[in-house]
Amino acid sequence: MNNFANESFKRLNPEKQERILKAAIAEFADRGGYELANTNHIAKRAKISVGGSIFHYFNTKENLFLYIVQYGSALIETHAGKVVDDETLSIAQKIEALVRLVVRTSREEITLIRLYHEMSSIGNQELISKLPRSMEQFTSERYIKMLEEGQRSGEVKPELNARLAAFSMDNILLSLQFAYACDYYRIRFQMYNNPEIDQEEYDEQVISETFQFLKGGALLVAED
Repeated sequence: MNNFANESFKRLNPEKQERILKAAIAEFADRGGYELANTNHIAKRAKISVGGSIFHYFNTKENLFLYIVQYGSALIETHAGKVVDDETLSIAQKIEALVRLVVRTSREEITLIRLYHEMSSIGNQELISKLPRSMEQFTSERYIKMLEEGQRSGEVKPELNARLAAFSMDNILLSLQFAYACDYYRIRFQMYNNPEIDQEEYDEQVISETFQFLKGGALLVAED
């Protein structure tokens, strides 16, 4: 990751690093992004001394925010990369694994996903533009490559524009992710289904039907 963090932060033990990052993610997410987040609140959440400690690890609040953005992007690259780069999986298996990943991480990283939603707002674009790599670049490149390889192997419909198909698939996955993590999307999720659809007992139904939609209606050649 870029040098948004000071060496003092990098020297901390992993447990304290994670505590600070989770506190910062929660504060930025709860406050609706960058502007209203308070570094004193972050210090209290992380259970570290308030008097300048955050700025001992990050020179500015902006650097802390940008580090968090990169931290989240790295998690996405790690999780999604393991799926799309797995040469033992067919395209269908990769897509199902991505749907499962979305549902699982929506529970495990709910605060980070809420922050990701806030980061996409207009008010944060000037900050996000300072990152050397777009948040979306990794998934777009990998999804396009995956579908193009699927077309060459005969698994994906050859008539599809792989770039538009990857964009549509990513939008479905992103909306599903927000449906578990963000109130507005969760309400819509429930309205179209039932008030308990976001509960774990319905996960397999959601995964199966989302996968079947992508597999049969959009992407994959019908199996013999």
